Amino acid sequence: MRRNLFPLILVVVAMSLIVGCAQAPTEAVEAARARVASVGAEGAVYAADEYGEAQAAVGRMDAEVASQAERFALTRSYDRTIELAGLTETAADEVERAIDAEKQRLRTQATQMVADAESALTDARQALAELPEDEASSLLNDVAGVEASVAAANEALGRDDLSDAYREAEAALQAANRVTASLVAMRTETEETPEPDVLRAVRGGIDIPRMVYLDGEPLAAGAYTLRLADGGVPPVGGETPGSTRWVEFVSDSDGSVAGRGLAAAIPDSEIGEVAKSWVPRNQAYVDELLGGDYVRVWLNRGGVSYLVHATTSAP
Repeated sequence: MRRNLFPLILVVVAMSLIVGCAQAPTEAVEAARARVASVGAEGAVYAADEYGEAQAAVGRMDAEVASQAERFALTRSYDRTIELAGLTETAADEVERAIDAEKQRLRTQATQMVADAESALTDARQALAELPEDEASSLLNDVAGVEASVAAANEALGRDDLSDAYREAEAALQAANRVTASLVAMRTETEETPEPDVLRAVRGGIDIPRMVYLDGEPLAAGAYTLRLADGGVPPVGGETPGSTRWVEFVSDSDGSVAGRGLAAAIPDSEIGEVAKSWVPRNQAYVDELLGGDYVRVWLNRGGVSYLVHATTSAP
């Protein structure tokens, strides 16, 4: 009788092992997949790189699930699947953190750009009121365009569409700077008092007084126009997103990019820790440090100062 029961017991144990080994951690996998999906809408807009990594993590997790499903039931192991599900959840957390950081950056910069554009508008309206009507009329449409962009930026800020708010605020500030430049040019013609430095500074124009080195590369003395390079710089170490940015030096002589420097991006709210006196606003500026050992190049745009420190001797 006992001999007859022994094979039956072996079958029951084997079946139990098969059933136990065949159970995939479906709940953990679905939870991880849903977590990534929950940050997808904003992740695609505000944290594309991090969201891409989270999607890749889902792909690795799904591939592991599929790989185990193809194996014989007794040899299946879902330890790696559970580990990948946890890593996918972590990746989703990183997306959420990146979204929050980028939205805060955009909100701060858009708000500052709107304030700068409104300030420029106030000055422009005052200047226009002092001009003859026929001269002022040529700029009224430009002023109306700035007002429309400011209103659109504020409306986007109100609905928390920060990507759109940043675009509209940047457009408003650029348009306001063009109005300012036009007014300076008109005043120059009227008063016959040239003010090229003011006009150039608003446009990002600077003069490099001597040969300098940007990230180890030489840049000849001369006239340049500064502009922010497309895309930011991935943060390293303890840096926060958006803390550095490439600034391009465009030669005024031929329009080519003669060099570029890695700039520290410092919001106006924090610039007092760097500069104790005058700070350029919505313009470019150059000064020398440590008796001429360094040339500091400023570009202020959208409530942020971008500071490039160039050496005057070869590295």
